Amino acid sequence: MAHTSRALHWSALLAGTLALSYLLQPVISTASVLVAAMGCAMVAGFMDVRLRIRPALTAFAQAMTGTAIASTLHLAELLEAASDGLVVLGVALTIGSAAAVGWLLVRYSPLPGTTGAWGSLPGAASIMGALATENGGDGILVSLMQYLRVVLVVVTGPLVAHAIVDAQMATASASTTAGQAFSHVSPVGTPVAIGIAIVGCWIGVRFRILAGAFLVPLALGAVWVTLVPAPVVVPTPLLGCGFAVLGWTIGLQFRRDLLRPLVASLPTMLAAIVAMMGLCAASAWLISASHKVSFLTAYLATSPGGVESIVAIALGTNADMNFVVATQTLRLFSVVLIGPWLARRIGMSTGGSGGGGGSGGGSGG
Repeated sequence: MAHTSRALHWSALLAGTLALSYLLQPVISTASVLVAAMGCAMVAGFMDVRLRIRPALTAFAQAMTGTAIASTLHLAELLEAASDGLVVLGVALTIGSAAAVGWLLVRYSPLPGTTGAWGSLPGAASIMGALATENGGDGILVSLMQYLRVVLVVVTGPLVAHAIVDAQMATASASTTAGQAFSHVSPVGTPVAIGIAIVGCWIGVRFRILAGAFLVPLALGAVWVTLVPAPVVVPTPLLGCGFAVLGWTIGLQFRRDLLRPLVASLPTMLAAIVAMMGLCAASAWLISASHKVSFLTAYLATSPGGVESIVAIALGTNADMNFVVATQTLRLFSVVLIGPWLARRIGMSTGGSGGGGGSGGGSGG
């Protein structure tokens, strides 16, 4: 009976994802599957439907996404972008915006302890909840805030991207960039892509590399595209399945038992996330003023969402993928390296508020 019920739930989730993706496709193009899967999974989670995506499946979906993105990159241009001062500026502005919002939350919001500081850190959502609990924050609220930010960025990102660029120009450019990633089955390129994804995924998971299931296949694919004449081709249906798995993985983090704390903290969280997105958009405008990259490229590069989600959105646009990937990847590692220290410093700088909240947050966690 339980197996039948689970099969029905999966069937309903799949059907809902396909239907919503079809409706969203004219509006947000290539990100429609990701957004639809995430939205349907959130509804299922809040309805107390207990479904779980196996970690290995999520890792392979990340690997296929990384491999598809690699097919649009050029290693020399990627390395050149990574050494660009604008990339460092983009990372600094994004983390600085997060720190400012986090400080305001810890100082003035009703969120307990250093919850606001940890919840504002732009990246590594899967580990921030546990780190926050160890440091006087509410791990559940931090996780909710992290994933809510990812949801908002993923939902608004495609809309903003398509609003920025003229429709006709975007269509022409997207066909050039995304056409390399969204393709039919190739007798040579598809096995190569699957092989890169499997090997890269195994290396990333086996050696516990940060975001390794995504970044290692991306790196291997970029090297392959540069050095080997054989193409890397990820078929559109396979990539769509990967986007669906990523969307379900995010959406199923939201469960009925989390609905009450989410609703209670929603106004504060939404205000903080919107403020952070606004600051990142302002940072993108500042970076694009250099005329070296477009506003669309800078916006996607500084968007405080998950690296996989942002670059998946970028695939359907005329953004500079090398700049977006370089900035998002550097930001991810920077947040993991200095984020915990930054959150603790924010808590200490708020004085009595941070200390008192930390005690409450610790007991609550």
